[in-house]
Amino acid sequence: MEFQILKTAAVVLANLAQALLFLTGFFYLLLSLRGFLKGRRPAANGAMRRFAVVLPAHNEEKVIKFSIESLVKMAYPADKFDIFIVADHCTDATVELARSQGVTVLEHSGPDKKPGKGRALRWACGRILAMNKYDAFCYFDADSLAHPGFLAVMNSHLAAGEEAVQGRQLAKNTESWLAKILAAGHIVSNRFFQGPKYALGLSATLHGKGMCFSSGVTAQYPWDETCLTEDIEMQMRLIRYGVRITWAEDAIVYDEEPDTIRLYLKRTVRWTRGSLDTARRHLAGLWGRALFRRDPKAFEGAVYCTQVYRLGVVAVTAALIWYTRNSFNLFIWAYQQVSCARLTFKALSIFPLVLYPAVALVLERAPLDICAAYFLQPVLGIFRVPVFLAGIFRSRSEWGRTEHTSQVAISDLVD
Repeated sequence: MEFQILKTAAVVLANLAQALLFLTGFFYLLLSLRGFLKGRRPAANGAMRRFAVVLPAHNEEKVIKFSIESLVKMAYPADKFDIFIVADHCTDATVELARSQGVTVLEHSGPDKKPGKGRALRWACGRILAMNKYDAFCYFDADSLAHPGFLAVMNSHLAAGEEAVQGRQLAKNTESWLAKILAAGHIVSNRFFQGPKYALGLSATLHGKGMCFSSGVTAQYPWDETCLTEDIEMQMRLIRYGVRITWAEDAIVYDEEPDTIRLYLKRTVRWTRGSLDTARRHLAGLWGRALFRRDPKAFEGAVYCTQVYRLGVVAVTAALIWYTRNSFNLFIWAYQQVSCARLTFKALSIFPLVLYPAVALVLERAPLDICAAYFLQPVLGIFRVPVFLAGIFRSRSEWGRTEHTSQVAISDLVD
């Protein structure tokens, strides 16, 4: 009797898990269809807001001057924005190089201050807010470059009443095949994920750079000091408490992509650990808001936040399907209902996972080498299991900087 109850529970759980995996994929497939339509843009506004442009850096002497140069060259009145370099326990020439370019350097160092991006940002933003001079804060990384029109576009979004805005992220370096693969991923995400979410009233995904928050949001929601993915944690916290994150297609930020597997794995493991911590903190609250306040932004945020467990859910689902293979299983039943099932299911897998996203590259007129590199993405899939396991056991105490070396200037990317 107890065995039968256990078997029944396993059958129910197996089918629920299969339905969850299918519905999640189908949800984002439907969402992406909005990417075939033209996105809306807020009208330009004459009122020029004052911006604090904040750039945290830890030992970034190889790239910092290129980032500052791009910020200085933004096509926005010079008296309407100030650049703050937050030097987090730097031991190289980062501070000297930044000061030589005429920007303000805030040194977050000393035995009384623990290192870490989140801690440095929280400390610096508190000091800048105390000046009571700025309408909004924009954030960049030391390896990122700002498009000249970045602040003007963000100004228009703020004028439209938006309070938290993510710019469009593109890769600045595409020399290696790994960087090309990741660059292709950004293009697909922008067209079929970020744009549709903005158009349909959902919240965009934060990337840690190219972000703009109103001073009110900055003051009310300070940066978390301990999460290894402070951007994802901020994203879920804002959505959980009802602040919509919008997307600015024309506010472009160029970011450095890892060009070696070692750097890629180091970054991805940190992201996994941070995403797991973020889910632990906010997932229940997101589902609560989605269900009890009928908030579609919170629903999508909860679905997105749940994706960090996807690999574990797939593994458990596969085990349950095998254990209950002699009982009803949704996937097996669907497979048996289709003529030429093997060929059909291969096509259904290849089209939404490989061929359909590649359409975004065509629509965005991506270079041929980027399009070709996209089809190498499955190669990175071999790292998913070890990355997930490494992320589970990774220490939370050290943020873990990714080394940046790409010396690309904004003049190399924009005429």
